[in-house]
Amino acid sequence: MRWLGFFAISSLLATAQTADEVRVSAHPYTPPLLRLVVQSDLVQVEVVVRDPHGRSVSGLKQSDFEILDDGKPKEITGFSVSTRDTTPLSGPAVAAAPGASPSAGAPAPAPPPSRSTLLFFDDLHAPVSDLQRVQIAAKRFVKDGMGPGARAAVYAASEGLVLDFTADADALTAAIGKLHPHPRISENGMQSCPRMTPYQAYLIDSNSDYSAFNAALDEMKHCEYTDPNETKAHGTSPPGPTGTDPNSAAVRAQASATWEQARRDSLNSFAAIDNAVAVLSRVPGTRVLLMVSTGFLSGMLEAELDATIDRAIHAGVVINALDAKGLWVELPGRPFEEGHTTMGFPLQTFAFEIQTIGSRNAAMNAVMEETTSATGGLFFHNCNDLVGGFSVLAAVPETTYLLAFRPDTEGAAGRYHKLKVRLTAFKGDYVQARPGYFAPGSAPTDGPRGPRSIDQEVQTRDVLKDIPIDVGEESKPGKGEGVVTLMIHVDIAPLKFAQREGRHIQKLTFVGALLDKDGNIVAAKEGEMDLALKKETLAKLTASGVSAGLRLSAPPGRYLARVVVQDSDGKMASLNGAVEIPK
Repeated sequence: MRWLGFFAISSLLATAQTADEVRVSAHPYTPPLLRLVVQSDLVQVEVVVRDPHGRSVSGLKQSDFEILDDGKPKEITGFSVSTRDTTPLSGPAVAAAPGASPSAGAPAPAPPPSRSTLLFFDDLHAPVSDLQRVQIAAKRFVKDGMGPGARAAVYAASEGLVLDFTADADALTAAIGKLHPHPRISENGMQSCPRMTPYQAYLIDSNSDYSAFNAALDEMKHCEYTDPNETKAHGTSPPGPTGTDPNSAAVRAQASATWEQARRDSLNSFAAIDNAVAVLSRVPGTRVLLMVSTGFLSGMLEAELDATIDRAIHAGVVINALDAKGLWVELPGRPFEEGHTTMGFPLQTFAFEIQTIGSRNAAMNAVMEETTSATGGLFFHNCNDLVGGFSVLAAVPETTYLLAFRPDTEGAAGRYHKLKVRLTAFKGDYVQARPGYFAPGSAPTDGPRGPRSIDQEVQTRDVLKDIPIDVGEESKPGKGEGVVTLMIHVDIAPLKFAQREGRHIQKLTFVGALLDKDGNIVAAKEGEMDLALKKETLAKLTASGVSAGLRLSAPPGRYLARVVVQDSDGKMASLNGAVEIPK
């Protein structure tokens, strides 16, 4: 591959006249064939039982548990117990007994077992104030709460591994201090009037929630009279998301666009957690992923959530989470800086926002609650003692139980199943286990689903030229793993664009993969670029082309880089090239 020069995505977006003309997203790529290989007819559930004081309970047997799959009891066909060392990470050393002296032949005491904590900072969602508070708490934890046998790493959701595992408190403190927020979507939505939060957009677009829809519709009508610079259609509309008048259509369009942006943001967050689990899975000893986040929406993403939980369980990673909001309180109303609120807004809109404050926070926190519960971790929230939270969450449960059962084959695939694990004899203890699982395609109800054409092309070595592309690469060493950036430049002049509401519509899908000498995929990423271009923007990009970068992490060595690009009409291009990641 020849080096073309690196163009950041931001330069491409700057070329577009408005941010909604070019939208990009990326997530880890896993070929469907690989998914079929790892599928099993057993569902594994990691369980932690805690007493009323939060301590893990040991000594339980298989007969002490029962599993309900969608409310139906299941026979436990597999059972094992895992015991982890929970020696305190800090504290005074144990003194020898008075008068005792070590004998010449006595073995030296064993060094404390290694414990690795990955401090995962969700800088994609935390506002400046929340991130600063948890940075202060994390620094204090690193200096005062870590002890013998403990190492930590710093990971930022926006950029990956900031500092590899080390016991150097000064290095960890410096790395934590360098973190900054990198929000990709505003909690206030995409426009000021009507203001539609991602949660409200989710309720409208995914759940057809009437109260959410009518609250936005009433505010949109209010906006018509309070904004003298806008002229919109007036009229009444049917009560609910099925209205067909211009205002109803505008609300639905805004909800769809806002939720799609939030959904992609959540997919990026899941990808960051998956990558962090992969980093943590390669270190020895006990492994804790300590997620520091204000939460993000995971509704309608059960499959992705379940896959993240599976990866953590199989890697032996306990996920603990700290709510960066601390003691959460949200006052009714909107910030004063939102200008149109000075004129007031509809009562139904105000009532909806008041009534959904709690449910919105719960929806944001659900991903932390479910990942911690499913992996035997703890969720520290509604408390401002963030330093204490870090200390509590750096620990791992002493005893975990792994249960397995065979799910029903008929009608099991393609849908989410609710799980309930409970003790046969209640003793005041409580059970932590995954709340459910997603059964992906062992018996699909709509017939066999094969890989996409782009997936099939990734597996070959053919060179296709239906779309004019050039590919460059840049390799550099990293902390443990190196990084390869594949830069893909596409000439869009020959592409066909659909016409929709004055925009020129096209979608490009990119897959970049690194393969070892045996043809196995070592690292891969998939990206999407949705184009909805105005006439003048189309003219500019037709002349210049578009570029996209895919960043892959892999151990040092030589690889074959495989790049495949597909447009919305099914046309494809593919190229191969040798890549070497230096040590």
